[in-house]
Amino acid sequence: MTSELLHGDLCPVCSRPLTLRPTVVVRSNVPYPTRTDYLPHCTVCANDLPNVQRWNDLMNDRYGL
Repeated sequence: MTSELLHGDLCPVCSRPLTLRPTVVVRSNVPYPTRTDYLPHCTVCANDLPNVQRWNDLMNDRYGL
């Protein structure tokens, strides 16, 4: 798992630097990951239950997801 910092990209909730979190897409009947994407991730806000939905909404607005 890589945790490289995004250059100058800060979390919209807590202003801490974002890291990259891998997400794997696996198609059926394939013994290996089809694609690995790296998404911006804040380990503090994404795991803080009261802020999770707010954080997800802000990140979706920021990156057009």
